[in-house]
Amino acid sequence: MAPSIPTNDRGALTGTSLPAPIKAAAFWTAVLLPFFAFALLMRGLSTPVEYAFFVSLIAVNVVALVVGHGYGNE
Repeated sequence: MAPSIPTNDRGALTGTSLPAPIKAAAFWTAVLLPFFAFALLMRGLSTPVEYAFFVSLIAVNVVALVVGHGYGNE
């Protein structure tokens, strides 16, 4: 029989938690990055480099949202 993995009531793993400073940094990154993405979008995406940078900002924002999701709930 395999050992059980502790989960909370939503089914998320509880034993593999990240340190609080990493969650805090990810949370605040997820809060602030949309302002930079919006400013870049309003300025215009005229070159492929700007378009790639915009897509990268969105991807980093999604990762930060996932990592920082539990910040403040502990």
